[in-house]
Amino acid sequence: MTAHTPVDPIDHAIRMVEEERRRIARDLHDGPAQALTNLSMRLNLIQRLLVNRPEMASSEIDKVNHGILQAVNEIRRLIFDLRPISIDELGVIQATRELCHRFAREWNVRIQVESDDATYFQFSAAKQMIVFRLITEMLNNVHKHAEATHIQVRFTYQPSAWRVSVTDNGKGFDTHAIPQGRYGILGLRERAELLGGTLRIESTIGEGSTFTIEIPQM
Repeated sequence: MTAHTPVDPIDHAIRMVEEERRRIARDLHDGPAQALTNLSMRLNLIQRLLVNRPEMASSEIDKVNHGILQAVNEIRRLIFDLRPISIDELGVIQATRELCHRFAREWNVRIQVESDDATYFQFSAAKQMIVFRLITEMLNNVHKHAEATHIQVRFTYQPSAWRVSVTDNGKGFDTHAIPQGRYGILGLRERAELLGGTLRIESTIGEGSTFTIEIPQM
């Protein structure tokens, strides 16, 4: 296994902020901005149809209305990502359950969350937020790459550490041949190391994958 240089907390924090900025810009460009551009083109079409083919205008109006609802839902998702579920109020395990409930509905996949006794999860709200971000990123990776129909998130307590794993039944991949930048592996590893933890990846082509974060109790 290749040795990794220890993560400097300040450098890491700056890098995470910049990554979030780039991700939000990309999501806005690929999502609502593109959708609104398409809706503007459809409105121009409707304007012409009202003059020449009024019977077709109604169908196009329905499509525009559907597109607007999709754009609104995407904007709400981005707002949720900027202001996630309150870790202070719920704790990371319950917050993860609510996140998975939303993702399961939006992605039409089964997501199961299992946990040992949450009272042993003795981390500050800030550290629990990092864990929550890790889980969110792992779930998004599954959604983007794995083509899975079932995902399991598991919190497992050990006397000296917590393990948080995300397992899917997707297409899997060769862990020795991951393209540079694919799956956000570097970001996941750096976030885990910021908590003094480690990232382990297990995957078999055609049989799914498991991403496991091990975090020492402090």
